[in-house]
Amino acid sequence: MWSAWPAPPQTPSSSGGHPVLVSQSGQFVVSRPWTRPLPPDLAAFATNPTHLRLEPALLVVSCERTRQRLSHELGGLPPYRDRIHLTLVPARGPAETLTLLADRFPGGWKYRLAVPEVVGRRRLLETLVHVILLEVANQSAGDISTDLPAWLIAGLAGRLQTLAEEELLFPPPSDPGAPVAIRRTLVERKRYDPLVRVRPILQEQGPLSWQELCWPGVQGADGPETDRYRASAELLLHELLRLPKGPQHLAGFVTHRARFLNWQAAFLDVFQDHFPRLLDVEKWWALQLALYERGDPQSPAPLPNSWAALQETVRVPAEVRTSSAELPQFTTNLTLQTVIREWDWSAQRQALTACLVRLESLRASVPWEAQVVAAAYVQTLRAYLEQRPRAEVSTPAAGLTRPSLIRLLRDTLQQLDALDAEVAARLQPPSSAAGRAGSSAGPAAAAKARPAP
Repeated sequence: MWSAWPAPPQTPSSSGGHPVLVSQSGQFVVSRPWTRPLPPDLAAFATNPTHLRLEPALLVVSCERTRQRLSHELGGLPPYRDRIHLTLVPARGPAETLTLLADRFPGGWKYRLAVPEVVGRRRLLETLVHVILLEVANQSAGDISTDLPAWLIAGLAGRLQTLAEEELLFPPPSDPGAPVAIRRTLVERKRYDPLVRVRPILQEQGPLSWQELCWPGVQGADGPETDRYRASAELLLHELLRLPKGPQHLAGFVTHRARFLNWQAAFLDVFQDHFPRLLDVEKWWALQLALYERGDPQSPAPLPNSWAALQETVRVPAEVRTSSAELPQFTTNLTLQTVIREWDWSAQRQALTACLVRLESLRASVPWEAQVVAAAYVQTLRAYLEQRPRAEVSTPAAGLTRPSLIRLLRDTLQQLDALDAEVAARLQPPSSAAGRAGSSAGPAAAAKARPAP
């Protein structure tokens, strides 16, 4: 792709020297009060793939794009309220830290960030992610700035670096006198894999536990700047985003953080549908690690096996009884259509929600074609689960329409029939037995079927 960076808006410097650059949205203000030639050792690092020499005109674009990409990953962020002032300062070494100050004023917060002109790419992204999310979190804060967990910052920064580094961080032009820097960049990706960079680290060193992620550097644990911590944080964030409404929950976690004494309470509040207690988070994370280490998701199953796995995922295991007083006679797999037609709403909701979780877990381990169909299943089930409660009430809440239950059932069943037919057509050879699994027990038995424990 071709990338071009026109000069951002400029305002006169208060010191009368170098201009001050303002981003397109107006949130980011970048200045460089003074410059000096780079020492020879830093000049070598400036061309290192892990480091970047910063220019004000490119840094202001990086800030703007980083916020846009963060908003995309989290399903939307609220508009900014306070400005972030970045000052480029001469670097004294390749590992120099970035200094962030947040000051409270009567009209809001003022954020000041001192950035060395030569800085590590990952460290720069982590700092930009931190200050952007901190500004969002502090919009509802009092006189004391809030805090965000290290795993959230490290996980989001790593995700952005893997998926969009070429769109966010730009090396300076080879000709400093050129008014517009044009550079051709070819990005080749075989498939969508946000964890492609961290898999070797996790395979060699192993992921961290939930407690180790929550308390980095405590009692000899890995610190937030170690490769193992960053890789584990990316895996944690990836799994949280895959939960139903995961991006929206993470965005709510940031926006509501200041309303709670600690981030753990804010986390449980927004993820209460998934984790009633912190102990449930630990159990869930331990399960995710076991599933991750069980196989190699980097090498998806062959396509025919993937379609068979998808077909099995959308079946609901159930025990069949001839009467409520008898033990189960056998276990069968019911289709989603059978569950929707025959089960009461409470049992439906439980079974369909569990199916959504299985689909989200499957999507990362199958090829792209199967991911598209799995996403269609997810969209159909979520729409049904959201609209079905409104169809049961006579007077919906203000601003909501009451959907027709008959029309909702008809449309949902038709969509599921079409998706089942697509999966069956993709199987080699076509499997008719699995397609009949939901109807083999018959309507009478299906009516007495209940989810398997």
